[in-house]
Amino acid sequence: MRLITLFTVGLVLTFAGCSKAPQEKAITLVNAAAVDAPMLERIRAFAQNELHVPVRAVENPKLAGKPDFQALQKAARRVKTNADVSLIVLAGFNGEPRHLTVYSADGIALINAQALYTADAETFARRIERQVMRAAAFSFGLTPTPDPFCVTHDYNSLEELDAMGRNFSPPWQGRFAEEAAKRGLVPVEK
Repeated sequence: MRLITLFTVGLVLTFAGCSKAPQEKAITLVNAAAVDAPMLERIRAFAQNELHVPVRAVENPKLAGKPDFQALQKAARRVKTNADVSLIVLAGFNGEPRHLTVYSADGIALINAQALYTADAETFARRIERQVMRAAAFSFGLTPTPDPFCVTHDYNSLEELDAMGRNFSPPWQGRFAEEAAKRGLVPVEK
C-alpha cells in the first residue's frame, strides 16, 4: 500500500512539474531560416531597446520554404500563441519583391529578408531592423508618418530605406507605447 501511495505521489509531482507556466506577453520574432543566430539576437535586442517592450526571438525553420506570403501567414497563424502580441516572421521568398506584409487583424507581420539582402552585413542587418520596427508599428495599427526620418515613413527603393532612421519619431513612439499598453505589454527598463 505504501508503494502505491509513493508511486502515485511521484507521478503527480512529475506531471505537475511538466505543466507550462504562462509566457509573458511579448512581440515575438520568428526566424524561418532567414538570418543566423547572432543576427537574430542583435535584431531582437535592438527592437526591445527601441520599442521598450519585451521582444522574444525563436527559431522555427519549419516556416521556411513557404511559396508566398499567404501560405506563410496561414502557417504563422497556427504557431502564434496568446503570449505573442505580435508575431513577426523573418523569411525569404524567391522572386518576391515586397519587403514586408502586415496582417494587423491577426497581429502577424512577414518580412522578406531575401528581398533586403546585400553582401554588406551591416547594411543587411539595419534593413532587417528597420523592417522589424515597421512591422511592430503597422501590426499595432499605426500608419506611415510624413516625417522622413521616422522608420514608418513610406519609401520607394532600398536606397530610401537605407537613408531613413531606424526608430520612431517622438509622436509615433508615444502612439506605439499607448497601443502596446492596450495589448498588455509591460514596459521594460533599459
